[in-house]
Amino acid sequence: MRTPLVTWYRPIYTVCSGKALPTRASPSRDLQMRPMLLAVILNATLCALSCASDFATEMVNATFKFFHPDSTGTCFLVRREPPDQALYVVTAAHVLERMKGDTAIVVLRERRSDGSLQRRDHTVAIRRDKKPLWVRHTAEDTAVLRLAEPPPVPVDALPLTALADETRLTDAGLHICSPLFVLTYPQRFEANKAGFAVARQGIFASHPFRPAQDYHTYLADFATFPGDSGGPVFVAGTDGHPLVVGVVLGQFRHDERITTEYEERTIHHPFGLGIVLHAQFVRDTIEQAAQQNSPGTK
Repeated sequence: MRTPLVTWYRPIYTVCSGKALPTRASPSRDLQMRPMLLAVILNATLCALSCASDFATEMVNATFKFFHPDSTGTCFLVRREPPDQALYVVTAAHVLERMKGDTAIVVLRERRSDGSLQRRDHTVAIRRDKKPLWVRHTAEDTAVLRLAEPPPVPVDALPLTALADETRLTDAGLHICSPLFVLTYPQRFEANKAGFAVARQGIFASHPFRPAQDYHTYLADFATFPGDSGGPVFVAGTDGHPLVVGVVLGQFRHDERITTEYEERTIHHPFGLGIVLHAQFVRDTIEQAAQQNSPGTK
C-alpha cells in the first residue's frame, strides 16, 4: 500500500504550524493537502532566506570606507546606549596612524528622492594640534574615533551589544571551520558607485580561538589585501542580527628572497589567511573613548 503523502510531511507541518495532522488519509485527501504543504515549505524557506540576508544587510549598511591618500582602510559605526548620542568609528589603529594631516574621509551613502543611493564623502577631524583625536587600545591594533557631531546624512550604526563578548561567543557555538563573513575594501576597491563594501566568506582557521583573553587574535581563511584592515568579521547572531566577532588586522605571507649573480629580489607568497582581533577589545576601546569624553574628564 502506498504511504500517504501527508505522513511524509508531518514533521515539517507540525513544527511550522503547531497543529497535528491525521496519521491516515485517503489518496484524495493527499491531493488536497499537497498545495497547502508546499506553501508551508515555501514560506519556511523564504523566511529562512530573509533572516539570513537581513543580518548581512544590517552589517553592510553600517560599514564604510575610511579614505586618505596615505592610508585607506575599512571602518564601521557603533552607538552606545543613551544618553550617549555620539557615533564611534571603529577601525584598525594602523589605518589612522598612517594618515598624515588633520582630516580623513568617511565615504557615506546618501539616499536620493528616487530611492537610489549615491556616494557622499564626509570629512572628519582625526587630529587637533598634531595630537590624535582617536583612542587606541592599550595593547592591540584597534582604534576608535568618537564623532560628537552628527554626519550630514542619516547613517546606520550597530548597537554596542552587536560586538561579541565571551558570553555571546559561547552562545553562538562557534568553533574551528565555522563559517564567517567579512566586509572590506580590498585594494581600495568599492562594490559599486554608491561606495558599498565588498562581502566575502571564510572560516575560522585556528584552534582554539577562545577565550579571547588568552587568544587575542585568531586566523580566518580568506584572502586579505591592503584596504581590508578595520573591516568587521561577523556571523549571524542568535537574535537574527549581525554578531561582530572580530576586526581584520592583517595577513600572513611567506617572503622568499631570490639571489642570482645579477639579481636580488623578494617574492611575497600570501597564505590566504587573515589576522582577526577579537571584538571584545573593540568594546573595551569604545568604552575607553566614551570615558575620555565624559563630563568632568580632562
